[in-house]
Amino acid sequence: MSYTRKSIYACTPSTIRGKTVKLGLDPKGQNFLYTNGKTVIIRNIAKPEIATEYTGHSANATVAKYSPSGYYIASGDIHGNVRIWDTTQAEHILKNEVKVIAGRINDIDWDSENKRLIAVGEGRERYGRAFFFDSGSSVGEIIGHSKAINSVSIRQQRPFRAATASDDFTVVFYHGVPFKYDTIIKDHTSFVQDVKFSPDGEKLVTVGSDKKVFLYEGKTGSKLCDLSGIVGGDGHKGGVLAVSWSSDSKRLLTSSADKTVKIWDIEAQKVVQTFEFSNAIEDQQIGNLWQGEQIISLSLSGDINYLSLDSPSPVRVVKGHQKAITAFTKDKDNTMYSGSYDGRIYILFIIINDNDDDDDNNNNK
Repeated sequence: MSYTRKSIYACTPSTIRGKTVKLGLDPKGQNFLYTNGKTVIIRNIAKPEIATEYTGHSANATVAKYSPSGYYIASGDIHGNVRIWDTTQAEHILKNEVKVIAGRINDIDWDSENKRLIAVGEGRERYGRAFFFDSGSSVGEIIGHSKAINSVSIRQQRPFRAATASDDFTVVFYHGVPFKYDTIIKDHTSFVQDVKFSPDGEKLVTVGSDKKVFLYEGKTGSKLCDLSGIVGGDGHKGGVLAVSWSSDSKRLLTSSADKTVKIWDIEAQKVVQTFEFSNAIEDQQIGNLWQGEQIISLSLSGDINYLSLDSPSPVRVVKGHQKAITAFTKDKDNTMYSGSYDGRIYILFIIINDNDDDDDNNNNK
């Protein structure tokens, strides 16, 4: 008897308490990216039961990002390697591999021309590098930080700019290309967890463990406001670990260790919606993305929470294993159960007949 694989019931992202997780956007709006172990997961955002995987890393993968064209993905690992590989073929042919730093890669970003990348993380002598995707040769210098860099963002319009956020409580602003140090920003009083240029390039946002949300001018890096200070008690009560922009550059999405997710109106300078989760540590919110109409926040437990502007709570929660599966069985009704070595048990799916082509009946429970 021969078998044909129909679906991959993907694991959920690896998470570390107090550390931001970077989810990768798809410029075509179809998928999103994350990592677990040595695997990069490419998951359909509208139908998360559809997923593919990339297993080219020899060490644990940490982050993956699409190129603006969507033809390539760059993924980093704990050994400081960045692999750039093709998305158009099932084999995911390797385009290039670059040794960036002597430690974990925390974040990667591409420029709008699909030519240059900046990768950052937990190096020794340096914490990041700017390079050409095809040759690996340097295209500037990432300097100015004294500790690990958690996040990087490249302005997608000319003149190019870049910003990096670090555990040394600072943000460094760069001019490019080639990328060169311009100024250092010292507004945060704790770890700076995430930094993002707006899609229109007009603004830059930073968030950190000090519960702060700062806005800056996109071309110059000059400070516009402390958004968290303006909203006062409506802001986060815990560290802010992730931030994303809406596609129209008018709103922000923030995820926090206080177990809430907030949407901010930039023009009105106020919080317009708050999503609240349980008080369990596992519901700390440590990553997010805003892709078209899809809004996602990631829990420390690995749960992928789908949010809606029309609902105060998640409209869908996608669960799955974060650790290796150690047991698997089915009951008399052909419902499948799996257990992993962290003690979790999940109901995965219901077996359907081979001649049943209705994929909607073959979904995660």
